[in-house]
Amino acid sequence: MQKWMVIVIIALISITLIGSSFVAIFQPGNQATAADQNQKILLNEYNDRKQIVDLLSKKLEKAPSDVETQLALGNAYYDKFSVSKELNLDEYKLDLTNAIKMYQEVLKNKEDNGVLLKLANSALLAEDSELAGKTYQELLQKDPTNPEGLYGNGMYLFYLKEDYQQALLNWQKALSLTNDQELKQRLGEMIARVQGMDINSNQTKK
Repeated sequence: MQKWMVIVIIALISITLIGSSFVAIFQPGNQATAADQNQKILLNEYNDRKQIVDLLSKKLEKAPSDVETQLALGNAYYDKFSVSKELNLDEYKLDLTNAIKMYQEVLKNKEDNGVLLKLANSALLAEDSELAGKTYQELLQKDPTNPEGLYGNGMYLFYLKEDYQQALLNWQKALSLTNDQELKQRLGEMIARVQGMDINSNQTKK
């Protein structure tokens, strides 16, 4: 998958958002200073999230089977990824890999649809088509009316399988099931995108 495509998916499907401190204050005639400030804020955010990962990793070393720590560490890796991708650091894919590993460990010990969704989304962002497809399918078998699951599965079908018709059906179903205005906006944008395509002339991959 092209790097720009990964960035598009990340922007649309992020589980967590970078804190409001990420936004730099731009003043007329001071763009260079604002860019430097923005970079500094990103680096501080990265260092903070790396510290959380390190602390949780040490905690898990003392209690490797602690499910809550596994989940917290998975979330910490995902949060760190959302910043490291902005800095073009080589480790951003490793962050996703580690998040996936932690979520899989959690699911060995307890059933949790929220964790399944996080695993599926992480696999999508890591471009692991097999794991993403399998996990979205498992989630939607357990919870077929999960709007976020339908949205994510649509993203998987659209970007990794190029099955635009099935992606559209997932998003239309999700739109009818959610009252979340932000999700509705994202769904509306993707639905409009597919409806603006000549999907009948595109070869879909099953």
